[in-house]
Amino acid sequence: MWSLILASIIVIAETDDIKISDKQKLLFRKCCPKNQSLIKVTEINETFSERYECYDRVSLQKSYGIVSEPLYIRSNIVIENGLPIDCDEFQMVPINIGETEILTWDSNCNDILVAEVVNGTLKQNEPKTVTLACNQSENVIVSEPKLKIHEFRKCCPTGQSFDTKYHECRVNKEQNNKDWLTHQLNLSSGHIYEIQNGLSCKFDEYVVELHEDAFVLSIEGSTLFALSRSGDKDSRLIRGEWCMDQVYGTGRVIAQVCTRNCDTFNAYCVRKCCPAGQHFKLRRCGSFASVCVPNEDQDVYFNISTYLDPLKREYESLFDVMGLRIGLQCPAGRFGLNTSLPQDQHHLTRNSYLETPTTLTHNYCIEMFDRRECPEHNDVIVSGVLCFLPAVQNKDFRVSFVIITISSVCLALTLIVYCALPELRNLHGRTLICHVSMMLLACSCLARVQHSEVEDYLICTLLGYGIYFGFVAAFSWLNVMCFDIWWTFGSVRTVKLLRKSASERRRFIWYSLYAWSIAVMLTLTTFLLDQYPISTILDANIGRGACWFGSVQNTQSDWPHYIFFVVPMGIVTCINFVLWLLTARHCAQVKSEVHRLQAGSVGDRAKRRFRIDRAKYILTGKLWVVMGAGWVSELLSTIVSEPQWLWNIVDLFNELQGVFIFLILVVKPKLYYLIRKRLGYSRTPIDTRLEKPDAQNNATSSGRTSSTFLSRTISSEERTNMRISLPNNIKQP
Repeated sequence: MWSLILASIIVIAETDDIKISDKQKLLFRKCCPKNQSLIKVTEINETFSERYECYDRVSLQKSYGIVSEPLYIRSNIVIENGLPIDCDEFQMVPINIGETEILTWDSNCNDILVAEVVNGTLKQNEPKTVTLACNQSENVIVSEPKLKIHEFRKCCPTGQSFDTKYHECRVNKEQNNKDWLTHQLNLSSGHIYEIQNGLSCKFDEYVVELHEDAFVLSIEGSTLFALSRSGDKDSRLIRGEWCMDQVYGTGRVIAQVCTRNCDTFNAYCVRKCCPAGQHFKLRRCGSFASVCVPNEDQDVYFNISTYLDPLKREYESLFDVMGLRIGLQCPAGRFGLNTSLPQDQHHLTRNSYLETPTTLTHNYCIEMFDRRECPEHNDVIVSGVLCFLPAVQNKDFRVSFVIITISSVCLALTLIVYCALPELRNLHGRTLICHVSMMLLACSCLARVQHSEVEDYLICTLLGYGIYFGFVAAFSWLNVMCFDIWWTFGSVRTVKLLRKSASERRRFIWYSLYAWSIAVMLTLTTFLLDQYPISTILDANIGRGACWFGSVQNTQSDWPHYIFFVVPMGIVTCINFVLWLLTARHCAQVKSEVHRLQAGSVGDRAKRRFRIDRAKYILTGKLWVVMGAGWVSELLSTIVSEPQWLWNIVDLFNELQGVFIFLILVVKPKLYYLIRKRLGYSRTPIDTRLEKPDAQNNATSSGRTSSTFLSRTISSEERTNMRISLPNNIKQP
């Protein structure tokens, strides 16, 4: 279909030419003859003189190093060469390509001004098409109709063609034929073409390569038409945004266009750090500090096959159209990825993101690094480059270390008190001991991570899994306590009296199976998927990049953290809230039923039991509020990250959770009485029938321990230079 359209365009254009030829031949006045170029010579001495000369192209290249392309004029146009005679002064008028109509006068001529020489010195200027006209009042029209000069951009300089493998121009081994475009594309819509070299895209645009296999390419005037052979895309590109050239080593044609949206051409676009034809050379060995230098040999050509080949095996047609963007702007600096480090392993994704264990981002570039002058390497590698995170208000992790250490001490004291007093080791007390011990494990590991950077990978990984297992187990035991208090009130409704110790032991065994199973199952699943990854969204990378989930908070690489921590703990928190509401309803029913009991042995014991269980329920509610508030702040932090001072307060609240647990569970009059009796500071004998203090409920807020608290406080130095991402998932990015 497209071939028919192109054929129609060509036929119509040729028909117009025939009609014009029948009526009158086209005439074009050119300033300089073939093989010569127009230059402007200016002499500023005692007097000022200005003249225009035609200079031999070979001599021009030898004298000034200027290589110029002549105007390309169709064969059916009659050409008259020479500057206007009988003209003392010329007026130079630049021609607006594609818009200005060229009139043929006896007193003017048209050509490309390739250089200006002032007092024998070359003045750099870009060649441009101009009209030289005599300053005369009368002009005689010699020929009509009017002509237009169109612009054609050749991607590579004269004598070079475009290499699609390395995405740069290379010198042809065979002589380049300037008429190859005529044979390949049948240029018929324009009469005269000014040939420019190169394509200048804006800094935020990609250069997309359009091959004849995927697009039907045609030129009309100064406009390139690229029609998709599949019919999916139909693009018209405006003058100045395209260029065309031969494919290196073949007779095929390729076009390059500038675009901000690669999807317009269904292109796979990547970013190159240095300009085309250049690569990085190390400024000093042992680092990635580099400078862009021109390519000297084929070893440093831009070869990214190691990134593309894995994708080609899975997506065959993904690279039918390629796009390249030059440069990477990083306000806070940039760094090269050292692939010898686990945290710097990276690859390209199907959507042209660069993914590392900690990042999934479009803000990257890839380049060749020449290390052949370094004795320890002596090679050329290709690697990715990322931006440093902009300097932000970093949290003082020394303060976090001190606060978390205080919380750990408070948790240890709480654990010692409940283990040392037999009166507290009932069912509720044992669940509390399990909960507090797991919180102590998590906070102790977290305090070590906050103290300083953990350089050993194995120790860092063990600390990360210690934090994870501790918090997960603590949440599980909190869930057990919420269930137990709900079960307790459900039983008291029928005025059943105190449970037997054998029944409590059986319940504790079932509770232990549940809580430990949840913690072990989640930890083991996370570990196995981390060691044997099957998907980037399930690869936690604990210990890689940080002694916690190896991802940057709220980025596309943060999925494992949410899947294995935030969401499960959120489900547990919601279940605890439901159990708390149900318990509140049972509490109201039991309260009215107990108040109807007559005074006496059964009534007094039931009322006393109700008061104890209600106190436990109230404590459970207090502790759940601490946890619920922290977890809600965790969710809010994924949506709103400002103001920073507010989240610093929330982080401080979560870091003090061990202190809050100590105040709620230990600093109480009844517990103070039991401690004094156990230490022998009171003459009053210990009442072994003393009811357990109502502070025997467990709970602790992991608060924003997932990403907002943990990810923000997990390590002072490890989080300083963590990488960012654009969009939402990763093995990092």
